[in-house]
Amino acid sequence: MARNKRTRARGGGVLLVLEILLGAVMLFCLGKIGYTLLQYRKGAESYETIRAQVSTAPQAGTDAAPTDPGIDFAALQSQYPDAVAWLRCEDTVIDYPVMQASDNDYYLRRLPDGSWNMSGSLFLDYRCAGDFSDGWSMIYGHNMNDDSMFACLENYNDQSWYDAHPALELATPDADYSLPVLYGFEIPAQEWLDRGFDTGLATDDLMAYAAAHTTFAADTTWDGSAPLLALLTCTSHNDQVRYVVLCRMDAR
Repeated sequence: MARNKRTRARGGGVLLVLEILLGAVMLFCLGKIGYTLLQYRKGAESYETIRAQVSTAPQAGTDAAPTDPGIDFAALQSQYPDAVAWLRCEDTVIDYPVMQASDNDYYLRRLPDGSWNMSGSLFLDYRCAGDFSDGWSMIYGHNMNDDSMFACLENYNDQSWYDAHPALELATPDADYSLPVLYGFEIPAQEWLDRGFDTGLATDDLMAYAAAHTTFAADTTWDGSAPLLALLTCTSHNDQVRYVVLCRMDAR
C-alpha cells in the first residue's frame, strides 16, 4: 500500500512538471505571436504616418481637383535621407518609399527611420545608381505573413492578377516612371547569383530565362533599349527561392 502511494506521488509529480512545462511553452508561443502582431502593427502605422507626411494628393473632403497622388520628396528626404524613390501598385498594398544604404543588410529589418522592425523596408540594391540611371536596377522587399510589403508579388503566379495589375509606378525626385510588367518567375536565390543575374551584365540570358519560366503571358515586350527594374521577394513556400517581377521602365 505504501509503495502504491509513493508511485502515485511520483506520477503526480511528473504530471505536474509536464503541466508546468506545457504552460511555459504555451506562454512562450503566445508571447511570440503577440510580439509578431505588435511588429506588424508598428510597421503598418509607421508607413501610414510616412504616407500622410509626404503625399501631395488632395485630402478627402476638400474642393481640390482630383489629381494623381504625388510625393513631396523634399519632405520625404528631409526626414528619411536614404529614401531614393516611391513605389506604388494600384489596388494593392504596395505604396512604399524605397530606401538605399551602403549595403543590402541595413534596411532588411529596419523601417525608414532606422528603427528595428521585422517588416523592414523596400530597398534598392546598394550597387545600383540611386537615380535609376544604370539601365538595370533591383528593389528587394519581404514577403510578409500579414500580406504587407512585397507579399502580393507572388500573386503574379496567376494570369488574372497580371491582367488586373499589368504595371506599377515608380516616382523619384527627378522623374516618374511607368513600370509595365514583362515577366514573373521563381528562381533559387543561389541560381540567381550564379547566373550573374544580379549584376545586370547577363541581360540576354536573364530575358531568355524569364521568358521560359514566366508564370503569366504579358501583353508588352522589351526592345532592349528601355531600362529594366527587377522586384525581388522570397516565395511563401521557400525562403531560399525568389519570385522576381521584371519590369520595363518607361519615363513619363
